Amino acid sequence: MRIARPRRPTAVFKRKRSPPPQATKLLRYSMVAGIVFIVLLGVVFLPRMFVDQSGVATPVKMTFTTSTRLEVTSVGASVSLSKLQAVLVRDKVTAATLGPPLGGGNATLAFTDADGDGHLSPGDFFLVPASSTACYRLDINQIEPGSTFVVGQQAWGLCSST
Repeated sequence: MRIARPRRPTAVFKRKRSPPPQATKLLRYSMVAGIVFIVLLGVVFLPRMFVDQSGVATPVKMTFTTSTRLEVTSVGASVSLSKLQAVLVRDKVTAATLGPPLGGGNATLAFTDADGDGHLSPGDFFLVPASSTACYRLDINQIEPGSTFVVGQQAWGLCSST
């Protein structure tokens, strides 16, 4: 079976007249607007691609495993202990502060990195007072250059609201 070749057209297509000026103007402005839009998108989004954005440990969840041991059960992102600070508040007054770096402590407030990896992770714990005669709150803050984030909070004792 033989397939016939398409025939060459007898006359080459030639436009009889040029496009109207409104159409060429519209095409030109549309092309310029598209190029400007792409450049603006590049100006806005490309610099964000090259910035080193460190993770935020939020939210840090904690639960009491004993009356004085407050254990970290989950962390949003792995953050170095050198960027974290713990603040123990008793009746709306700061009672103790740890860090940065988060670690060590005394009888009022102590922190232990259970797995020893240098990052806040599940299993790490705080030793806190067990008194039920006051309102206690433990705040975990992540300190970055130029800003501080509260990434975890736990209240106990005579606290009516946190």
